[in-house]
Amino acid sequence: MRRKKIVLQCSCNFMRAGLEALIKDTDLSVSLDILDSSDSFSDCEDALNALPVVNLVILTVCNRDYNLTSLLQLVGERLPKMHPNSKVIMISDIADVNPLKCYISGLRNVSIILNKAITLDDLSRELLSTTANKEQIFGKSSTMLTPRELEILRMLLDGDTARKIANDLKLNFRTVSHHKHAALAKLGVRSLCPLVNFIGKRKYKKEGLTLGAVLG
Repeated sequence: MRRKKIVLQCSCNFMRAGLEALIKDTDLSVSLDILDSSDSFSDCEDALNALPVVNLVILTVCNRDYNLTSLLQLVGERLPKMHPNSKVIMISDIADVNPLKCYISGLRNVSIILNKAITLDDLSRELLSTTANKEQIFGKSSTMLTPRELEILRMLLDGDTARKIANDLKLNFRTVSHHKHAALAKLGVRSLCPLVNFIGKRKYKKEGLTLGAVLG
């Protein structure tokens, strides 16, 4: 039986070592093979670019160490182009991922989002189920964010106001507002507040910028 090729990303060294041991030192090693294991999203993407075949990507989502728009671009846009038949398992605190769970689950290559408190036995079963040779049944598909929507969302989450973004991108303020609201509608949230909680409020402390100024 040909083993499924895995790329693993996890910023926590202890957790990453545990995932590696689960796959390499148990019966899972018969069907799964880790090609690359990294701590950052950028290193993970470099590996995905370099490897010819990847069947499964395991991503750990922690609001301390990644950029939200980079995650959405990687999973929703770049990964399907690099490895169209690959599947994604996300492991996260449920509280971290809940605001975007509906949107992320609707991305066609995302198989499942797991709570990082999952037991090893349950995780083993999910890994085997996800990599099994069976056709997936997809529910509602998410509408992808456009490059401009992602750009404006990234700038907003970096602390820029809508008016500053309009000036920097030489766009009408109403155009920026339109892209902002279109992005939020696709993500299934009504304001930036859930996304701010998702990535951590620390980003909004720079240069004395208030959270209210960004969300207003």
